[in-house]
Amino acid sequence: MDHKIEKIEWSSEMSIGSKIIDDDHKTLFSIYNSLADCVLEQKGNRSFAEILSAMTDYSLTHFKKEEQYMESFSYPGIDGHKEFHKEYIKSVAFFNSRFLSSNPPDVYEVTHFLKTWWENHILNIDKKYEDFKLSSILSIIRQELQSMSNREHAASGQQFFKEKVKMYGIRSADVTKIAKSQYKSLLHKDKSSIFGICSKLFESQILEESMIACEWSYMKRKEFEEEDIDTFFFWLSNHVTNWAVCDTFCNHTVGAFAERFPNKISVLKSWAHNPNKWLRRAAAVSLIVPARAGKFLSQSIQICDILLTDTDDMVQKGYGWLLKVLSDTHQKEVFEYVMANKESMPRTSLRYAIEKMPGDLKKIAMQK
Repeated sequence: MDHKIEKIEWSSEMSIGSKIIDDDHKTLFSIYNSLADCVLEQKGNRSFAEILSAMTDYSLTHFKKEEQYMESFSYPGIDGHKEFHKEYIKSVAFFNSRFLSSNPPDVYEVTHFLKTWWENHILNIDKKYEDFKLSSILSIIRQELQSMSNREHAASGQQFFKEKVKMYGIRSADVTKIAKSQYKSLLHKDKSSIFGICSKLFESQILEESMIACEWSYMKRKEFEEEDIDTFFFWLSNHVTNWAVCDTFCNHTVGAFAERFPNKISVLKSWAHNPNKWLRRAAAVSLIVPARAGKFLSQSIQICDILLTDTDDMVQKGYGWLLKVLSDTHQKEVFEYVMANKESMPRTSLRYAIEKMPGDLKKIAMQK
């Protein structure tokens, strides 16, 4: 047996997607690492056996919780999964019993078994039931959307987009109803679970599925953490392909994030330099809702500076829209900005920016 002790470090790769289960796994890893410390610090077999017993007790509690979780969504592989749990408990109970004998087990053998078993179990066995749960939820959502699909509405909706957009042809109010009703039916609504489903919904690039993802991600705004901006960037970079999803997602989810973490608005500025036009538009439209309350004037102007001569009309309309909203509370500043930059500002952006201003100011701004 290799006499090398390695601790288990938690990583996002080990996340099942359910906070309840992930928290249990983190606790088990913490107990295991105490076992590793016990060996490294040579505290003796008695201390080791006591910690191992505590880990066994917690494992039993966790397995019961995990099995109830699998039962909640009728996981077909639950019987086989229970057998894995039983075999683990037998193996660890055997180790525990031997510590009371004259021939105690090698602590290196025990730690190796535990580390190997838990890493394999989480990464390969537990992932299967979460994948099944995810696919089941998606299947239910898609069946409901399909039942309400309308080809005529889909064809009519396409006229609002330059690019080809996949859609069921369902009215936005009905999509919102589906999003809210299905959200209520979810057993676990922790952020990691919801974001996992959102990822799959965005990935389809179907308009209505993406709108549900927008709705659900916004519902978790009170749980946002700074690192969530990386997830939002990934979704925008890889799955957002039209203005409707871009604006809905950014106005609400990213806008709420910006208000919660103003220090991260600098990330939006980096988006304004991105080759992806939807990220550039996102940089501006993410601040629309805060702008209605007069927030983030200087940061908004800085983003508009970056986008000022952008050649894409969707980006031009995006930052023009931001300036228009800002003009409600900062008319003087926005007018001065327009006047200082109107020679280089595209006419599309200029018209958007001054749309809500008094007629005399509009006339001055439009003069060549």
